[in-house]
Amino acid sequence: MGEKEKIILNDRLLNLNQNERLFRINAGMAWTASPKQIYRPTKRIAIFVQPGDLVLKHARPFHGAPTGWPDLCGWTEIEVTSDMVGQKIAVFTGEEIKATGSPKLKNRQKLYQDIILRMGGIFKVLTK
Repeated sequence: MGEKEKIILNDRLLNLNQNERLFRINAGMAWTASPKQIYRPTKRIAIFVQPGDLVLKHARPFHGAPTGWPDLCGWTEIEVTSDMVGQKIAVFTGEEIKATGSPKLKNRQKLYQDIILRMGGIFKVLTK
């Protein structure tokens, strides 16, 4: 995520409406290890690890949300009319953040947009 998108995302999270709850969801894969298995050298060693590098012993992959998942996910509380008057429900909400000049969704992002909307959820693309 680029710097412009981070600004849009942070602004959105700081200005949620009262009926909204959204969370930053990372997609993709990273490497992790338990804290006891992390070694952060303070000087150069034989394997040429530089100060500031991070060495993970017995590393394992950590999988976040699937590729294409919206940047922000959560729910929007709405009041249902007619037979459920007065009851409130949470509607799944996904929001994709795009920097100005790049509002086009990638294929997998479009797929999630279509599924969320087809199943009655809310999907938005936010740009500035």
